[in-house]
Amino acid sequence: MKPGSPASRIAALALLIAALAIAYVVAGWPVQRGYERTLSAIGDRRVALERLAGSNARDSAVATALQNRPDSGLLVEATTDGSAAALLQTHLQRLIEDQAAQLVSIEALEGETQGAYRAVRVRAQFAIGHDGLGHVLHALEEGRPVVFLDNLSVNARSARAFGVERPLDVQVELTSFRALEN
Repeated sequence: MKPGSPASRIAALALLIAALAIAYVVAGWPVQRGYERTLSAIGDRRVALERLAGSNARDSAVATALQNRPDSGLLVEATTDGSAAALLQTHLQRLIEDQAAQLVSIEALEGETQGAYRAVRVRAQFAIGHDGLGHVLHALEEGRPVVFLDNLSVNARSARAFGVERPLDVQVELTSFRALEN
């Protein structure tokens, strides 16, 4: 091949294209993948921030309602942690039974004082169907007293349980509040 001949120009062009392709694979492709992952993470964080803002707005609305009308049914009407936990357990048990679910266990957890209120916490495990879980969660969210769900864990039963009435195992911690006596 002579320098400047059409064959040498085509070979040089082919080498240039190969060098650019290798440079893209070595440097460009990882950068592009990192950029895509970063954009995805930003989107996930935006969704989480929107959910947090909604939760904060609801918390603020509940706090305002409590300050303006402490007897509005937002609190558990009880004077001790034990009786408040029992009321919360009964409320949850009634919701679960209404959906023909199977209550596995329910236990009162240690509460804590938060300002003029005392947190009442309950942990429950139950087996339920998909629609029933939606009804129970909706009833807890919309009902009285106000109940906050923490550590919600939903697991599908094994493939051997396919077609059973209650295909989901649910574990959840519920938190509600009672007023401290002045």
